[in-house]
Amino acid sequence: MTSPLPVIVIGAGMAGLACARTLAAKSIPVTVLESTDRLGGRLGSEQAGEIWCDRGFQVSMSNYAALESLVPRDVVPRHSFLPGAMVWDGRHRIKVIDPKKSPLAACQPLLRGLVGFRDLLAAQRCRRWARRINEGETQTGTAADVIRQAGFRRRFVETFLRPFFGGVFLDEALDVPADRFLRTLHRFATGEAELPSGSMQQLAQAMAAPIQDHVRLGHEVISVKPGDHVKCSQGEAFPAERIVLATTFEQSVRLLGRSLDAHAMGWSGTMACHFTTPQPVLQAPLIVLNGSGTGMINLICSPSGVAPGYGPEDTHTLLVSLRPYRGGPPQVDVEAVQAEAAAMLGVDASAWSWVRNSVVSRALPRISEGHALADLPKGIWIAGDWKEDPSIEEAVQSGIDVANDIINQGPQPTT
Repeated sequence: MTSPLPVIVIGAGMAGLACARTLAAKSIPVTVLESTDRLGGRLGSEQAGEIWCDRGFQVSMSNYAALESLVPRDVVPRHSFLPGAMVWDGRHRIKVIDPKKSPLAACQPLLRGLVGFRDLLAAQRCRRWARRINEGETQTGTAADVIRQAGFRRRFVETFLRPFFGGVFLDEALDVPADRFLRTLHRFATGEAELPSGSMQQLAQAMAAPIQDHVRLGHEVISVKPGDHVKCSQGEAFPAERIVLATTFEQSVRLLGRSLDAHAMGWSGTMACHFTTPQPVLQAPLIVLNGSGTGMINLICSPSGVAPGYGPEDTHTLLVSLRPYRGGPPQVDVEAVQAEAAAMLGVDASAWSWVRNSVVSRALPRISEGHALADLPKGIWIAGDWKEDPSIEEAVQSGIDVANDIINQGPQPTT
């Protein structure tokens, strides 16, 4: 009696895991091959003793429907940040809360001059444009172009919009496409940023749990031959009629045997310093944004003040996310970072304990337009958030879409 060959999914990031989960739910055999020793790809956390340290500042969103479909909240609870930020402008700390979600909270930034009525009108314009983009319209230009056309005041741009969205996109120039910026804006306007109980890594662990026996870590794929096999660096080969490349753009290009245009792909990096503190230094689940225009820090948050499980009970964690970079990571003086963070927060940091630094040089992909991989060989599919807007939700949705395409093609060949 013959049995169908498993679909081989290369990569155990969120796209690959979502693809494998969707296939397995339809009783389609699947094997996931992951080159590293961990699940989640760019998403995830590392453990330092009893403390979970997210790999840079990462959040989920309450309106991530695709993620919710595979990792529901009763499996991994999520906990919300307050919508907005505490902004440090170099002299004052000003709470900026979305007036649509908390009208009274808009008074402080108005009275302090950070937000003007012109900015409120510009925000309304952006919301309208974002809704249209979400309904299928397109807009040319960059995020910076949209912000300029909307009519925001320079102070609000430099003190809030640039550091906030510069941190989201890891691009302080705000050169990301206008469509992507507006889709992200719509996401924030209609949902809330969240952290899961126990760190971001728990989302990947929960995604993989139903298929954990079909995931092989430490298996680096070096070649693929659709309709035949995939080969790993250790020499092991896996028969394969159908192959899903759920890898980075560069890895997919190499596995397809194509040349990589040096200008087609780049990466933005991020770095975070993790500390524990004797007492909570933030009294609300807010990010503290560096709107001063100077310094090393982009933002500060307390993961343990948002979600439980980042460390033992009564442990208070602090994540200090540095400004994004391209190329090699910056040389960082932890004591200088600690001093700058203390100034932003207005607290004494002498009793803080450094835990570790998280360096992610390949945090968000930057792919030039016109470099999408087309004309794929028969039996090859590609999944990944780099195809659309890099995010957890796009990664999961990409994996689901590829799996459904395979499912709709009918039964696999048998051996």
